[in-house]
Amino acid sequence: MILRAAFWQKILHRRVSFAVLIIALLATGFAASPLAATTKTTAKPATPPDVSNQTVFKADGHKVFAIDGDTILIDGHVFDIAGIDAPELGQQCLHDDKLQDCGLSAGMQLQKYFTMSPFPAECVLADDQRDDGSKNSGQNGKSWLRVECSIGDRDVGTAMIADGEALPIPGFSLDYDDQAKQAANAGIGLYGAKMIPPAQWRAGKRLPGEKKRCLFVGDGKGHYISSLDPRFVNYASENPPQTVCSDEEARKLGLEYLPKD
Repeated sequence: MILRAAFWQKILHRRVSFAVLIIALLATGFAASPLAATTKTTAKPATPPDVSNQTVFKADGHKVFAIDGDTILIDGHVFDIAGIDAPELGQQCLHDDKLQDCGLSAGMQLQKYFTMSPFPAECVLADDQRDDGSKNSGQNGKSWLRVECSIGDRDVGTAMIADGEALPIPGFSLDYDDQAKQAANAGIGLYGAKMIPPAQWRAGKRLPGEKKRCLFVGDGKGHYISSLDPRFVNYASENPPQTVCSDEEARKLGLEYLPKD
């Protein structure tokens, strides 16, 4: 059953926070929808963005879109944020003996950094991914390009870790590691909760009582879309063509992020 357009228009007209939209989706049972039987697991993986010799990407904050807690769409390109790993959108964490939506929290917090900032965002390809003409240059053999982003003088990766919304990638940055230690000592966000490491969650591991919730959908035409995207309401149904648990999974299935109009 497709959610009625009038329902969404009513909520949007009242300017209810986007979190309410997601809660409404969860209440419909959408997140528990199984992956469509027609999904091909042998599909060719999606192609990383072709940025040629470009290394810097700039945009006003409100034009940067958070796909999840560590992936963004900027200047028409989808990038992972270097040095951090955030919980997936459907992932939950145990805090004060209650399951909480830490994945949605991370994604919405990342979006808030960009949207609320009076400064433009600037994202730069990670040092090991810049094009020097060598084999795998620009990707470092990885499956997706990564960027380091700043808003004014604030580093986005640092902010996500300090606010307890993401974990540092071991060995990437001493500053990130230090921020994580401080957040852990203070029990901030993820650091004060019990959680499955995102990589293990993507592999299928869950906390006791945590259900499989996949908050990305495919449009049946080779694209996928995040539940944080305002356009998501146009694709939300109890039986979408595909449901996907992470952007990494979507890429493995050969899905590209739904282009902006």
